[in-house]
Amino acid sequence: MEEAIQTTKKGNMKGGRAWAVVFVVFMAGFCMPANMGETMWVAPLVMQAYGFGPDILGWVNGVFYILGAVIAFPAASFVRRLGIRWSVTIALACGIIGNIIGILAGDVAVLMVSRIIQGAGFGLMGVIGVTAITPWFPKERRGLPLGIWGAWVATANAITPIIDGAVAEATGTFISVWWMLLVLDIVVLATFLIVYRDPSDPYIDEAEKSGEVSFNYKELFSNKVVWVLAFVFFIEEGAFIASQGFLSAYVMENLNAPLIVGTGLVSAGAFWGMCFSPIAGKISDAIKSRRKVLIFCMVSAVIFGAMVFSITDLYVYIIVIILNGFTGGGVAAMLWASCSEVVPSHLISGATAALACAQSIGMFLGSMFMGNVIAAVGYTMAGWYVLVPCFTLGLLAVIFGLRGKLK
Repeated sequence: MEEAIQTTKKGNMKGGRAWAVVFVVFMAGFCMPANMGETMWVAPLVMQAYGFGPDILGWVNGVFYILGAVIAFPAASFVRRLGIRWSVTIALACGIIGNIIGILAGDVAVLMVSRIIQGAGFGLMGVIGVTAITPWFPKERRGLPLGIWGAWVATANAITPIIDGAVAEATGTFISVWWMLLVLDIVVLATFLIVYRDPSDPYIDEAEKSGEVSFNYKELFSNKVVWVLAFVFFIEEGAFIASQGFLSAYVMENLNAPLIVGTGLVSAGAFWGMCFSPIAGKISDAIKSRRKVLIFCMVSAVIFGAMVFSITDLYVYIIVIILNGFTGGGVAAMLWASCSEVVPSHLISGATAALACAQSIGMFLGSMFMGNVIAAVGYTMAGWYVLVPCFTLGLLAVIFGLRGKLK
């Protein structure tokens, strides 16, 4: 009987529904960092229009993550109670409402309000993504689908910078970027509602199926491995997003390149990250180790931090692009996959909440702090003062904090 059940479930996994769910959940996730990048990728135009500098830009970028961090842990039980369909609908609604307010924003304060609302959707999707995908796949085969999910930020960072820059330049106003993403959010929401279904026979623990266990914050908070993973995400994402938010401005100011080249370089690095994320997941499945791949990616991150704001030759930036992909794509893929394996299935939403909260706080502090450091000491020293130490701390946490606790 058990064999028959497993055969049926594997058939369901290969029958297309599981991958259709991965696709629509991924697209819902994609919309969140696409909204996030609105002020990042056309930063020079936004700063000129509203009359502020890099220090205020850090706040405009950073406030996006505030509400996402606040709601992450409540969302862990919220998602289980409402279900995936309603939770994703609410997340995309945050993006839609935020874009409408952004279009109408007459000053920087209103613009920040729109960013906070959009950030709530980002934080919610950070909890939803892994929770929605893992019931469709057995643990030993989650690396690839969660590697695909792990690219939700990198894919947006790959595609939207060049598109945002091109749309803004073609229309003569950055507000057209908000209009474009408003339409995208609406289309993705409609597609999700048409395609998504809950699994009929999910890959969850038998204790959860029988109703013997339920979500418990105390049980979650006592899991030390979850907190190590969350710390790594906090430190890595804070530094990485801080670098991305100012990369196009650095390229324009220090490499004498036009906006389209700056956004193109951001897109190139993120495109490689988008490709590498599922590759990293597949490799980790094959070698049966998330930690080894994670160490490689964190070493790449340290080198990336040292180079990203130091290079003055446009052609040498190919190295930064490669390292950008390992950092932005590989680290997230391994952390999202790992968090689904270090806790029982009824706590997966909580583990993803810990990572989502850490991610949002890290992004907020990184964006805010980096802008002030750049204003004080310049781009190059900011890289050495902020990026390199942060990535190094994350690497040490992976090497020593996860040794013997994560394969």
